[in-house]
Amino acid sequence: MATPITWEMKVRAGALWLGKHGAPFGPTALAWWGVDGCGTDAVEFLIPRSRRSLVPWMTLHTTLDWPRRHILRHNGIRVCDVTRAILDSARTESAAYLANAIDSAVRARRTSVPTLTNRLHTVGLGRPGSALLRELLLDSGGESYLERRFLRLVREHGLPRPNPQVVYRPRGTRVIRVDFEFPATNVVIEVSGRLGHVSDLDRTRDAARRNWLQQEHGKRVLEFTTTHVIDDPAYVVATLARELPRRAA
Repeated sequence: MATPITWEMKVRAGALWLGKHGAPFGPTALAWWGVDGCGTDAVEFLIPRSRRSLVPWMTLHTTLDWPRRHILRHNGIRVCDVTRAILDSARTESAAYLANAIDSAVRARRTSVPTLTNRLHTVGLGRPGSALLRELLLDSGGESYLERRFLRLVREHGLPRPNPQVVYRPRGTRVIRVDFEFPATNVVIEVSGRLGHVSDLDRTRDAARRNWLQQEHGKRVLEFTTTHVIDDPAYVVATLARELPRRAA
């Protein structure tokens, strides 16, 4: 009985065929890195424009920009790094796909918003999809869809942009990470979806974190739920507008 030809086998065969002159492109690269929500059946490779290879079972994209520092080895083959893969995906993929790719890659620590922004300005301006990607990065930095929606809400209403994923290190306890903190203020924001906040233990930990931030650092901790951010954004904006000027340091 013949062994079925899998997507992974095709990608490995393509990498072997092209050698150092090719690497999985965009969505194929993101799937190879295991970025959540970026699975694909496509077998696409990026090659320098000076080289052309016709292979019927994979799609080739050519580029004049072939810096070797963007090519890494992962799971046995040469592949574009996640930052480059996201930039390349902007040439062909939808806003929803790119937003998920950014969120998932940042959450997995495969890239960061500053890294993506810097790479976009270095090599990406004027490329197909660069305007869309630049727009999406304005609301990136959170580690969930809800956090992205909060950032979008802040931006659209002209409020100052908060710093995402701020870390505190209390002595003798676990690291405390807050969703957002507004610079030059004592205002901390937590946006709470259902995941990770449903059990008694979850709520107990959340309360302990909030108490520590308020007592030890004098923070004003505001919490917004999914319902607030998605269904009642006016409440979120009004609450922030009241708090930020009054509590600016």
